[in-house]
Amino acid sequence: MHCRKWVKLKKSSDWYELEAESIKDIRQCLVRINFVQIAYACDNERLIAIDSKGIAYYIDLTNVHPSYQKLGSIGQACFVAFNPIDNSEIIIGLTTADIKLMKIHANIKEFCLISGHKLPPTNISFYKDYCLTFSYKEVIIWHLKSFSKAHQLHINTKNVSIKKASFSNLGHIVVLYHNDSVQTWMLNQLDTDTKLDIKKFSIRNIKDFVFTQNGRAMIIASTQNKIIVLNTYNWNMIKSWSLPEKFIGVKQMSIVPLPLDSGANQILAVISSNCMVYILNLNLSRFIHMKHEINNVKKIVVSSDGRYMTIIDKQGFLKLILCDKLFSSEPMRTEKLEKLENKCRPKAHKINDHLQCIRQNIKQELHLDRLLLILQEFGTFPDKYRPLIWSTILKLPANKTAFISLMNNVTQREVSLNFLKNYHLADRSKVSLLTMIIDCLIQWCPLLAQTSFLPNLIFPFLMVFQKDQLFALELVLSILVNYCQKWFEYHPLPPLNILGIIENILLRADPQLLNVFCERGITSIEYAWPLLQTTMSEVLSGDEWLILWDHLLSFQTSTLFLMCIIAYSICSRNIIFMLHTAEDLKRFYRTQGHIRAKELLKVAQHLDQDVPHRLHPNLYLRNKLIQLPKKGPYPPFVLEDYPKFLTEELNISQLQKLQKQKQILQRYKQQAVLTEEKRLNNAAKTFMEEIHKKRLHEVKKSFQAQLYNKELELNEIMEQMKGEVASYKHMERKLSHILTNSESETYSSTDSENTSKMNNKELRNCTKLQRDVARLEDEVQNVLDELRCNRPTS
Repeated sequence: MHCRKWVKLKKSSDWYELEAESIKDIRQCLVRINFVQIAYACDNERLIAIDSKGIAYYIDLTNVHPSYQKLGSIGQACFVAFNPIDNSEIIIGLTTADIKLMKIHANIKEFCLISGHKLPPTNISFYKDYCLTFSYKEVIIWHLKSFSKAHQLHINTKNVSIKKASFSNLGHIVVLYHNDSVQTWMLNQLDTDTKLDIKKFSIRNIKDFVFTQNGRAMIIASTQNKIIVLNTYNWNMIKSWSLPEKFIGVKQMSIVPLPLDSGANQILAVISSNCMVYILNLNLSRFIHMKHEINNVKKIVVSSDGRYMTIIDKQGFLKLILCDKLFSSEPMRTEKLEKLENKCRPKAHKINDHLQCIRQNIKQELHLDRLLLILQEFGTFPDKYRPLIWSTILKLPANKTAFISLMNNVTQREVSLNFLKNYHLADRSKVSLLTMIIDCLIQWCPLLAQTSFLPNLIFPFLMVFQKDQLFALELVLSILVNYCQKWFEYHPLPPLNILGIIENILLRADPQLLNVFCERGITSIEYAWPLLQTTMSEVLSGDEWLILWDHLLSFQTSTLFLMCIIAYSICSRNIIFMLHTAEDLKRFYRTQGHIRAKELLKVAQHLDQDVPHRLHPNLYLRNKLIQLPKKGPYPPFVLEDYPKFLTEELNISQLQKLQKQKQILQRYKQQAVLTEEKRLNNAAKTFMEEIHKKRLHEVKKSFQAQLYNKELELNEIMEQMKGEVASYKHMERKLSHILTNSESETYSSTDSENTSKMNNKELRNCTKLQRDVARLEDEVQNVLDELRCNRPTS
């Protein structure tokens, strides 16, 4: 580790300069080391800089002459920033795709690594208790207090990569892609995104964008010498400005805040494509004259108060410039007046001093005695301040190191998913929080993976701290350590020891009620265990449950919770007497009732005072709350409470092995069931095919028999027809013969009138006979055709 001694920056005309130390390579040649990353603290009194070898330089700006000290090697950095919640901590994005958290004044080897990105993150931005980091393919939002992943934006980067992503101070999230498409979200509405059509503003090849400090405007610059200002409320264009032709493209922009602009920044520092720095006034749409020309610039960062500007030039030097000295003489006179006024004023405290003072005042104001007075007066704590009050009462340490260690070591995600199969939640953020806490709990105590009621136990407490994952985990740990004592002596069975204590107290307090339970065949597993494993969240409304735990945590007595379990049955005794079946009683302890928390607490406190010492839970349980450590890992859990055959004869690896064997057996069982179903389906199909064939064979035989009968009938009909046709033909020949004779007689005897009449009559009869024969032949032919059509095919 480098020796941390303070060295003054080199002063050169109107700025200060810092050069990274050169090193020798294998050939004993000096190799220049360049600065690559810089960042200001929130109080603008300190600066961190990192060179290309990963060496960090800590620069103090509070003295008349700025000075620096080396922090040592922290790794190849893609970005660096101070944590706005804790200014003594810096956040570094590494080229390994990890994010490093490190205290400035701590040992260089003491740090935390955060994993989440697959590619190296290139920038970071902040909003309230969140920060946003992005790489070329992903955008992740983190909780700053615990630095756990809050959300990962669902973006499509298959065909295009991300150029820049950033937070605004109003919670906007803007992502710029390399194809000039822009996508926006609001932090509280991540399910809805807006795609901006930049083409309608006649701008293309976007190089950079920045937000004003008040977040109400976004400034976009392109390579075609055009700058536009958009209103972030409706994304309409406020102003457009075409830069002069002599200006060569925009490479990077940075806001230069002024003391009286109230966050509506109008001064913009711009790096052109030829590495020159220009100062633009957006309101006047013109360049501001600079006293010194600044060229050969690679990167520029301006402090949030607009006092300092830090530049990394092409040679890798770091230059610290006072912004007032860049402008004309008027700002300089103003600066002199301010210096004269400042000499008469007392020196202001640093922001960290104010924060420490505020924390001390909070601890004094939130003293337990005062909180109990608030409970007596109002009966509950304000919803807005409940997380702060609970964390103060339980003295949650915000042990970020232990939390991150649990997060990074989580490996078995399947266990938490199995827990949530029967615990359905519609809100994705709540599902994510519950899954993360369960994973951490199982990593903290692997035997909790066998605890099926874990989601029901911890979920109500998570809703109090759903915006802070670190305190949510520590609250659950504190509840498990203090209020779930001796619950796991008979695990995975219910805690028969605790239930026995409850039953003994109920026997003394209300023997008639206990007698009713015995008559209905109801044990403490049915009337007490459901209340314990849900911390009474199922039988109390949300507000009443919060009131109950406001009092339980404030009274600092863990055994009072057991008294509340007994008090619930006593307060509901009239309803219980009306329920005559065991099923109704079991359902009663699984549904929400109408008991008020104040009435419950009154009965519980009365029990706590009247129960004799030989029956009181204090004889068996620890009544003093254990506090979580501020440093180091969280304390181990229930090592002495678990059954010995689990903790001694079976270790965790054996339990995991048994769990895997159980999963393998379940898979084999599922495969056997599928195979049997397939076999039965094939057998049923074969059986149906055989039946179908038999039915077809029977139908065929039936048709053949019918066809044979029809053919016999047809032969008989044809024989009859043939006889009739022969008789008709014989008559026809006879008639024709008669007609021939009649004609000859007509020629011979024309005088006979009777003969003529007879011939005419015979002629008519002959014609009629011919028509009948033709008709009969047609009918026979039709019958034959019909029989042929109806004949079945073999």
